[in-house]
Amino acid sequence: MDKPGVCPICGMDLVKASNSKNMTTTPGSEAMVPLNDRDQVLANVATMVVGYDNVAHLVRAYGNLEIPEPNKTLISARFNGRIEKLHVDAIGAHVKIGDPLFDIYSPDIVQAANEYLQSTRTMPGSQNTAALIRSKLELLGLTPKQIQEIDVSGQVPFVMTYLSPGSGVVIEKKIVKGSYVAEGATLYEVSDISTLWNIAEVYEADAGHITVGETAVLNTPTYPERSFRGIVKMVYPVVNPQSRTVKVRLVVSNTSGILRPNMYTETLFKTRTGRAITVPVGAVLITGKRNLVYVKAGHENHFMAREVGLGSRFDGKYEITYGLTEGEEVVTQGGYLIDSESQLKTGTGATHQHGAQPTEDAAKDPPAQHNH
Repeated sequence: MDKPGVCPICGMDLVKASNSKNMTTTPGSEAMVPLNDRDQVLANVATMVVGYDNVAHLVRAYGNLEIPEPNKTLISARFNGRIEKLHVDAIGAHVKIGDPLFDIYSPDIVQAANEYLQSTRTMPGSQNTAALIRSKLELLGLTPKQIQEIDVSGQVPFVMTYLSPGSGVVIEKKIVKGSYVAEGATLYEVSDISTLWNIAEVYEADAGHITVGETAVLNTPTYPERSFRGIVKMVYPVVNPQSRTVKVRLVVSNTSGILRPNMYTETLFKTRTGRAITVPVGAVLITGKRNLVYVKAGHENHFMAREVGLGSRFDGKYEITYGLTEGEEVVTQGGYLIDSESQLKTGTGATHQHGAQPTEDAAKDPPAQHNH
């Protein structure tokens, strides 16, 4: 533009171009951009001397909590019968091994118990038969104590109390009082959630940095002020072809019981620590093809674009893997305006364009670059 105003494309205020006419260029190097003191004030340019900093390579992944398969107990009917009473009648109830779950009238149990009593009292030399029938009662779900009570009393109760074979929280309940159950039907699912699995989805490029046995930090939206620890137990051997991620399983202690299955999680893996040159995130101009910073050159008030390699991003900083040395002075603020000045003079720089849509007139004859 040849006068002050705003950009017709994105609406940004136009900054007067530098009056400096000379650009210093050396073969094989980027062009140097001269800015006098006034230009630097207008562009709000700030610089800093770079040096080494403590860095950590973090891998961030998202996933959810699951109940470990070994902690699940599926309680199914080993008999036919009718539920006479429920001792545990709500999902979420805590039970322990041996706690009563329900009372049932089952002809299968009554018949097997009668056969057991007959074999122990009226059939001489039938110890083997009695042992076989006792095993049948155990397979039907009776405990050794319940079988002993039948043996001592000599009577068969018509209603038996079924005791829990597992400990944990009732995750699912599929029976009500008075319902008939058939052999094989699922009655309860009881799961121990004192330990949970965290299944994190890690991008395949990061999966190679994660090792079994390392510790990771878990965050969940339910408790934003707290963090939890998990230990990597397995890196899955298959890559998801759609998301290009690899599942990583971590074991998480939940003795307090505040974590719940199916909670969303954010998992942070710290895979490497060390020291490296760092710059603020705002100092880097990311063009898509390369990453640039502007370095204060040896000439007074001159700045030179420098391509750099980026490592980890953490705490508002980038790790620089190549392109800078300790003690160099880089632009941390105002770099985009310096880059625009470079393009106006030489056509070099980060070739950034503002993302607003052009006006109808501008779209008919768009400029090669859109620079301020």
